[in-house]
Amino acid sequence: MSCESILEPAPEGLVPMADLFTTESNIITAVNGVYQPLNPLYQNVMFQLTDLASDDGWTWRKETEPDIFNVDPTLGYIETTWSLHYTGITRANTVLDNISRVEDFSGPVMENAVEGQAKFMRALYYFNLVRLFGEVPLIINEIQTREDAELPRESLSTLYTQIKSDLNDAISLLPENYSGGIGMENGRPTVHSARALLSAVHLELEEWNEASQVTNSLIEAGTLLENYADNFNGSQENSEASFFEVQYGGVIGQTTTSKSVAFAPPDFLSGLAFLLPTDDNLNGEGGGLSSGNGIMQLFEVGDMRRDVIVDDYGLANFIDPSMPDGSLNYINKYYNTEDPRSLSTWNFPLIRYAEVLLNRAEALNEIGYQSDGEAFELLNEIRINAGLPALSGDDLPNQAAFRDRLRDERRIELAFETKRYFDLNRYGILRDVIQNQMEFTGLNFPQQRLVDHPITGKEYFLYPLPSIEFVNNAQLGEQNPGY
Repeated sequence: MSCESILEPAPEGLVPMADLFTTESNIITAVNGVYQPLNPLYQNVMFQLTDLASDDGWTWRKETEPDIFNVDPTLGYIETTWSLHYTGITRANTVLDNISRVEDFSGPVMENAVEGQAKFMRALYYFNLVRLFGEVPLIINEIQTREDAELPRESLSTLYTQIKSDLNDAISLLPENYSGGIGMENGRPTVHSARALLSAVHLELEEWNEASQVTNSLIEAGTLLENYADNFNGSQENSEASFFEVQYGGVIGQTTTSKSVAFAPPDFLSGLAFLLPTDDNLNGEGGGLSSGNGIMQLFEVGDMRRDVIVDDYGLANFIDPSMPDGSLNYINKYYNTEDPRSLSTWNFPLIRYAEVLLNRAEALNEIGYQSDGEAFELLNEIRINAGLPALSGDDLPNQAAFRDRLRDERRIELAFETKRYFDLNRYGILRDVIQNQMEFTGLNFPQQRLVDHPITGKEYFLYPLPSIEFVNNAQLGEQNPGY
């Protein structure tokens, strides 16, 4: 009995939930946790479901499911993608529901920044989810009971209304830049980040006028780097060339990215080469969808981006040994020889200024073609920076010609940045483009897994909801068509 106070001490280091969010330092820690799911998502998972499932990338390895669109609801990548996005969403909700309890905010700038970051991140996570899975549960409050998480799928219209509401709120709350110090570090989303993401949302929904309006104030807010490689090699992180990046760093797997070795050739130490650029010279060889609409054939002579994006490294062609050395290309964009293998500290640029220029050019052209107008100026700004000649109305004499050229330019500029799959889907041409590749292997695109987008009416592919979620949530309803 005399040892009771030793055997049953009051636990130390535990903070009651009622007190956890009463200080600025604690809520900043909570906001930092909202970003954490981005690290594993953009190490590999999102590349599997986007670039591998586009006409840009293919794989010779066994992980061919997204490459040939043979995805099962039990696929690990599907479950991981779903859970990581909802982890970020629930953490954002917790921050938003507890901001009012903080008693020592240093001022309204910090308080607004905390709220704006949480809303920006919630919108980003939901934007990915709706483009991958379609209708999903809309959870916008802190989960305190099981019932709080067991919600039915919400309509796409309602989901996009929430996404746009969050981004418009973020625009009114976030600063143009950060002053430094705890909670104000460079690299957090700014008002420019929110506007840039909102422009992508408007393009997805074909809201051309709104996309034009929101990008108008961004044209002078960023810059293009003269050296394209500097966008990815860690030398210009969080610069004006990028409006939002996944922050990597440190020396452990959780805070670094493995993209360097994941894309590197097997000849290199630990190289996996899980994703290769499509090339029509492969004639469909390799086991995946290696040819048809090959990105290697899209590069123009003199394009300075080519040797940054891809490289053959002078290696033997292990796909077709009869071909000469240097005939097989690899993704070079993230190859890092400075950091330890598998532990690259280079940030991943998720929203670049170049994308905003292309977003605005697309919106302006869809509103109305204007020969040698502003859309041409924006497109040519990208081309000239890449060492290519400017294009005029003589080269692109109508709206359709400009649209096609813009899509090709976007494909090159944003190659292997998890954009192409989403673009093909929103254009409504994913099936046709992928079927062209499938002709080499005798496969057929799974048409039964296509739906009519309820807002744009375009043909749209959806991944399956993870099968485990129908066990976790009895309110989830029906699986996506074709699964």
